[in-house]
Amino acid sequence: MALSSTIKGEISEYLESLIPSVIISLNKLTLKDILYHKNPLIREIFYDNPKEFISFFVMERVERSFVTTMDNVIENIVEILVKSQGGEIVGTKKDWKPYDLKFRLPDGKEYWLEIKSILEQNNSNKRSITTYKDNAAEHGKEFRLCIYYPTKLTSKEPHILIGKEFWSFVGGHDNTQSEVFNLIRYTAKNFSFKDLIDSRTELLLEEYMAASLPSS
Repeated sequence: MALSSTIKGEISEYLESLIPSVIISLNKLTLKDILYHKNPLIREIFYDNPKEFISFFVMERVERSFVTTMDNVIENIVEILVKSQGGEIVGTKKDWKPYDLKFRLPDGKEYWLEIKSILEQNNSNKRSITTYKDNAAEHGKEFRLCIYYPTKLTSKEPHILIGKEFWSFVGGHDNTQSEVFNLIRYTAKNFSFKDLIDSRTELLLEEYMAASLPSS
């Protein structure tokens, strides 16, 4: 069953908030932040090129803001999809910790989700996931570790859902991933991240050059 136009509209609203959120975060990056609160070793690397130095941190801010905001948007989209297939969100965000989402499907099973963009494999992460899984089981709930885009992992445990498998689970049908990804493709259709980065870099560079001029 394909997503209805209403559901697509709700998803698009969250996606449309992505770019403005990144812009707001970037506009909060000041020259003082860059000069006095950043890694001094990086400052030395770009010692003779202040524009590259500033651009480095502008790009970093854009990337981090985008990833953080996208994670939040994905969680909101998952809520919409779960409800679209007759599921029920259990509690509110403050009730879910340390999980990202808790919901109940029409079959009566309650699921506790950890939603990630990548499948980290270090020992600390593995211990945390094991704890989350065991805690859910102790409460009679189903735990799922969800990775929202495909990876090259060839073998995994049953509680791990990756890419299409994850989207099919939360959306209730096999076409969910392609439909959501099609909506995502339109998010920045008429927007240039390069222009955003260049514009903020030039503004901060002008401030830097003005501050570097000897006082008369």
